[in-house]
Amino acid sequence: MVSDHIETIDHDEEESELFIDSNDVLEEVADDEDHPMEDDDDGDGDRELAPSSHPDGDEVDNSEQHFPNHGKSVFAVSAHPTEPLAASGGEDDLGYVWDITDGEVVVKLTGHSDSVTGTGFSADGEMIATGGMDGRVRVWRRVGKENWKIWEFLTELQGPDEVMVCCGDGSAFSKF
Repeated sequence: MVSDHIETIDHDEEESELFIDSNDVLEEVADDEDHPMEDDDDGDGDRELAPSSHPDGDEVDNSEQHFPNHGKSVFAVSAHPTEPLAASGGEDDLGYVWDITDGEVVVKLTGHSDSVTGTGFSADGEMIATGGMDGRVRVWRRVGKENWKIWEFLTELQGPDEVMVCCGDGSAFSKF
């Protein structure tokens, strides 16, 4: 039986605005206006780099935390869903799980023979996967319930080509 009642929804009704609680604000940064990029007038494709804002020309690191253990380029970083941990993968064929509060290595994720191009935690944070240019997806799991410092290798999937890992919601691996 089909109901004759049709509910109308007013889509023009504005939703209430949400604001950040003032207690959650760490620092306010002044708006310096949006400055357009300069055009490349010489047409050769080479762009000049903007001069450093530091008087002596050195780069200034104003980051809250950094992780210097990768020996080469970093290709992937993912955050643990609940703990202050991050996973990274890089050109040095390694992945790391590290503590974002102090930059300390929790575990070194080995076993790839080419660059690690993807990392991702499962939705519950109990597992981490790395994917690399060597066609491998390697999976580790946390050991124990109280300690986030002990992880064990669980399994490896071997594909014919490079692997890109997508685990933002813990649901998918792609490009095998």
